[in-house]
Amino acid sequence: MKRIYFLNVLLLVCTINAHAGWPIGKYRHVIAPSITYYTSKNYWDANGTKVEAGAGNRFSSVSIGVTAGYGLTRRTDLYISLPFTSLQNKYVGGRQTESGLGDATLGLSYNIVAFKYKRFISVQGSVIAPLYTVTSTGVPLGYGTLGAEGKLMFSGAFVKNSYFNAEAGYRRYLDDKGPNQIVYDVTVGTPLDERKKNQVTFDIGGLTSFSSNKVLISRNPNLVYDGYYVKGTASFGHQFTNKVSVFASGFYTLAGRNASIGTGGTLFMIYKF
Repeated sequence: MKRIYFLNVLLLVCTINAHAGWPIGKYRHVIAPSITYYTSKNYWDANGTKVEAGAGNRFSSVSIGVTAGYGLTRRTDLYISLPFTSLQNKYVGGRQTESGLGDATLGLSYNIVAFKYKRFISVQGSVIAPLYTVTSTGVPLGYGTLGAEGKLMFSGAFVKNSYFNAEAGYRRYLDDKGPNQIVYDVTVGTPLDERKKNQVTFDIGGLTSFSSNKVLISRNPNLVYDGYYVKGTASFGHQFTNKVSVFASGFYTLAGRNASIGTGGTLFMIYKF
């Protein structure tokens, strides 16, 4: 029972971000639809100093996405993620809006080591493909170029009934100015009741980006070319059945350079069969 429990909670905590530190299971499926709201007004400049944007200026986005996973073998899983995003950039005297499909991600993960089904070490490779076109005047939905990512992940049982997922990776966008990015994330969660139906998770993650483009993209401050940010997230989840769970989370950017100071939340469901 304990082994099954840890596999379930790890699946619930990590699926929405396409983490794959453990195998899904041969011929098993996971589907996770989500909706995310994000808003920012102020930002950190190239020196890491907080800058007040002033009244009438605000960036916001609403993203609807679906992440799906399929167990090809006992150790190998296939992941795909498809987002739709609506952006709004308000400024004094007007606003810019843009909506459309974002960056699709196709990934393959492989479980290298499983320690008695309690802890797992895995690797994952992904391809990032933009489903939009970036124009010189519109609000960009993303970097607008093909990318690739490789990650190393370690996840499993922590203290008592708690659990964790830690990962680090390198992401490269195939353009002259990149960017090249180091990504990282650490999640710790614990159940709130004996039946383990309710649980909370806490997460610290972010990225450090390198590029010849040293300017913050004001039309979409989510795009960090040369800078970094650190984001903190807290989540609450409820498991309705063995197949269906719902999570709600809130997040805030804690520090950064050439990055926006933003806050938001995500609501997502996980269905496994």
